[in-house]
Amino acid sequence: MDFENIKITEILIFILGTISTYLLWRVRHQKDKIKDIENQLSVQKYNLYSSIIHLLFDITASGKITKKISERDLVKRLLEIKKDMFVYAPDDVFRQYSKWTLEITKDSKSLDHMTLYYELLKLIRKDMGHRYTKLSFDEFMIFFFQSEAAYLDFQEENNF
Repeated sequence: MDFENIKITEILIFILGTISTYLLWRVRHQKDKIKDIENQLSVQKYNLYSSIIHLLFDITASGKITKKISERDLVKRLLEIKKDMFVYAPDDVFRQYSKWTLEITKDSKSLDHMTLYYELLKLIRKDMGHRYTKLSFDEFMIFFFQSEAAYLDFQEENNF
């Protein structure tokens, strides 16, 4: 009688051990899969955000340092960014990008698009891990113009 109980107990322990080993493997496998997906998403976001940053700098350098960007190429790049934006960007970045693109398509002489672009870059920096970014608009503009004097001249010329 005891011999049968021992066998049943050993069999149950073996079955429970096998099940728990499988479950631990499954959990680890799922965690690795999630980490891989997060890494892929991070790479896609990095490429997307780099495209957004390069766009404005390329527009600014167009004709000065590099070959002039045609309107067709500009629209093509904006649409490529928009496709990726829909898939990879969080809602706040998506909305800010939409505001910025709507502003730059207006025929006004307003420079409001620079403020919207700055806000977009702040959201991008936060999404990429710089949660407590404190960069001011003036710091961004000095960085963009590469000198404080050029930024001050720009402000005077545009009543900005």
